[in-house]
Amino acid sequence: MISPFPSFFIPVGGYVSQYPPEQSSTYVKATSTFNPDYYPFFATDPAKSLINNMAGNSWQAGSGETGSQRFHIDLGSAKIIKRIYYENYHHYGGLGTKGVNNFTLWGSNDANAFAELTYGIDTNWTQITPAQATFDEHSELNEADPKYILVTNTTAYRYYAIKFADNHGGTSLGVRRIELQIEG
Repeated sequence: MISPFPSFFIPVGGYVSQYPPEQSSTYVKATSTFNPDYYPFFATDPAKSLINNMAGNSWQAGSGETGSQRFHIDLGSAKIIKRIYYENYHHYGGLGTKGVNNFTLWGSNDANAFAELTYGIDTNWTQITPAQATFDEHSELNEADPKYILVTNTTAYRYYAIKFADNHGGTSLGVRRIELQIEG
């Protein structure tokens, strides 16, 4: 079937997810990780399930960590991120209080900044303004629960950092999915 739209047609308001060059600790890092079942790059992998068990399908900070975590993503090349797609932490729809609450978003083109995971060090990072500075809790149902946050950004960055300040009151902190999106 021939498309009625010319090849240059781009839907108005459309967004395209940008992924690291590979799903590994080389391109996705966090201040801490609970254990090998919760690597940070699990949360950027579109092949991971967004329902059922949380192990192997999400990132969780170290045991007892409830905030002050950095989550870094290397996109491999500079891109202007305009929206964040996320699914907050949950386990079969429950345990939503472990999900991220308050956060800040940062961009950089400095590899040394990407490697530094100390929460309070923002050298060579530029803060980016999102439409909201909180992640909503996941629904209490065992289903996908996509959420989107628009971002005011006009600069292309290769590295993005999300600084998670706290959770929704649980005993640890985590996120099921984070995808940085460009317009297009």
